[in-house]
Amino acid sequence: MAKWKSALFSDIRNRLGNQVVFAVWKGRGYFRKYVIPSNPRTLKQQANRDQLRKLVEQFKSVVDTEDKKTAWDQIGLLFNNVSGYNAFMKIGRKSKIACDETGTVGSAITITYTVEVGIDLCGIVVKKPDGSLEIVVDKGNLETGENKTATYTPDAEGEYIFYIACLEVLLEGDTSPKPYQLVNAWKPDYTQGIAVMAKCTVST
Repeated sequence: MAKWKSALFSDIRNRLGNQVVFAVWKGRGYFRKYVIPSNPRTLKQQANRDQLRKLVEQFKSVVDTEDKKTAWDQIGLLFNNVSGYNAFMKIGRKSKIACDETGTVGSAITITYTVEVGIDLCGIVVKKPDGSLEIVVDKGNLETGENKTATYTPDAEGEYIFYIACLEVLLEGDTSPKPYQLVNAWKPDYTQGIAVMAKCTVST
């Protein structure tokens, strides 16, 4: 790492072509050879990035008004005073959920989940074929640790989607569950390089 001083270019940064990178470290200027950043795009990286992208889309979809953003900002205060967006993303990135891919009416579906942060604030909510929401596991009842399980018995044919939901965030006058509480419905699949939705197709 070569040091440099210049009265003319006292705060030069970034790179010059594809040859030299200028930067400042602890108040001292330096330059080094430019190296193309490594981006091996492993299946694990691709799966994690896919989940991150889906979480961003989920936030934009369900936290779509100022009062919902304000409610989520209140949750952010519980996460070292971060924004509601950052709290949402932290819960999403630190959780996983999966379920049986198929099921039958009247027979239990097995849900597998991991929640690493906000476990006392979160529960599991299912979106039913008619679009209605139902609490499967209420807040305060999730277990800590990897790959814990819960069950849900469907009462109709169709598609059921399971979410890790922050049931602590709630607008005045509302009752849980609400769409803006739904955070994560995915688990990274490191063999396919994608985040797979916790979705079960139920038939008779």
